[in-house]
Amino acid sequence: MPLPASDKEVIFFGGEWMDPVEDGMYVYADCYVFNAQSREWKQIVSPNGPLPRSSHQSVTTRGYMYVFGGEFTSRDSTKFRHFGDTWRLDLSTYVWEQIASKGPGTSPSARSGHRMVAYKNVIVLFGGFADTGKTTRYHADVWLFSFDTLAWEEKKVGGSPPSPRGGCQLALHKDTLFVIGGYSTAKKFSNNANRGNARDDDDDDEKGIVHDDIFALDLINWTWEKVKKQGMVPTARSSFGLAVHAPKAKAVLFGGVFDQDGGGDKMYSELFNEAYQFNMESRRWFPLSVRPPKPKGNGKGGAELAAAESTAPANVPAQEDRVDPATARAATLIQAAFRGYAVRKAYETYRVGGKISELLYSPATYGIDWDSKELIRPRARSAPSLFVLKNTLWLWGGMVEIEHADVVLDDMWCLDLNKLDCWHCMKENSTGEEAFRELSSDDDDMVE
Repeated sequence: MPLPASDKEVIFFGGEWMDPVEDGMYVYADCYVFNAQSREWKQIVSPNGPLPRSSHQSVTTRGYMYVFGGEFTSRDSTKFRHFGDTWRLDLSTYVWEQIASKGPGTSPSARSGHRMVAYKNVIVLFGGFADTGKTTRYHADVWLFSFDTLAWEEKKVGGSPPSPRGGCQLALHKDTLFVIGGYSTAKKFSNNANRGNARDDDDDDEKGIVHDDIFALDLINWTWEKVKKQGMVPTARSSFGLAVHAPKAKAVLFGGVFDQDGGGDKMYSELFNEAYQFNMESRRWFPLSVRPPKPKGNGKGGAELAAAESTAPANVPAQEDRVDPATARAATLIQAAFRGYAVRKAYETYRVGGKISELLYSPATYGIDWDSKELIRPRARSAPSLFVLKNTLWLWGGMVEIEHADVVLDDMWCLDLNKLDCWHCMKENSTGEEAFRELSSDDDDMVE
């Protein structure tokens, strides 16, 4: 994941890419710095660093980037391993240094899919998983890495902890660490009370669990607390992006995927391009409502629209007079009867026409013509990279599965979190567009 190296730069390390043509996996150990001011990429040459890996975790603080764990898959996918090593990169000289382990049991076990944040004089690590080829073990342990002693220590935590998981996201606010979502597996037909939203995996004895819960870890008293779902809660999903907008105490979520069993060996994946905000003080979810751009010229449309949006009640869509009345009535009915995560289920049940989902998730965007060339936004995807520099949210890359082939994206977008004046595409995607055009053509044929 990208890490802010300053208020205008982020640094990327490692990652993986699946070649859809040769069906080969490439895993990297290179570093790149992106400058948001010049919008330029720069590769950092730093030999003698960690081995190639993906699904690792990194944090930047005190002039260093710290890296722990991750996984490696060979090009033909016949070899796989987890890492349990710790490294740091000096951001002034770009020299790598491996932090020696103090012995067995003195550092987290080898894993990937874990998450880390920097808090005061330590790194806090949570969760992750390890796959031996025969068994997969998910973790819910908490480890601390001291910047002073350069040593790991497992932290015993009380309260009501989250179940073991990997692939969650962390959001830090003052002395509270939020754990959002995640993924794990469990034996089928087990009496596991925390089953979550399950789907079948290739292994007939296990099913996947997509977690949509939130837990708060008090970093003063070191106790866990389950957070009640409030507001317009995102539906269950995994591989979503998350970035913290510290000045407003909000965590911004974008994208993700939810896999559904279609019977037999069929699997259907639903990708998302919705954006949400989690207010870490009120602990409520809100849609990230993006406003349309003001019309050019001397017309009063822009001012009138802004005034209408600022005075409209929360449950009444702006620009309602522009929308099909039947669609508007159905949308109002659904919002009146359902709240939060139940809204999507209601929408799928009623199957009303029009762009009603824009009302259900982002009332301020309801009635906007999203087919307009001026109103572009990122396509749905999983595993997007999100980061915030000053008050701007940046989105880079991600992955889309088309006809059982993974298409890795390299487009870049930004959104002003103060103005919320629509997404801006800073770089178009350069690979896989032919597959998207073929998919679109197939959809048109089906409609006809």
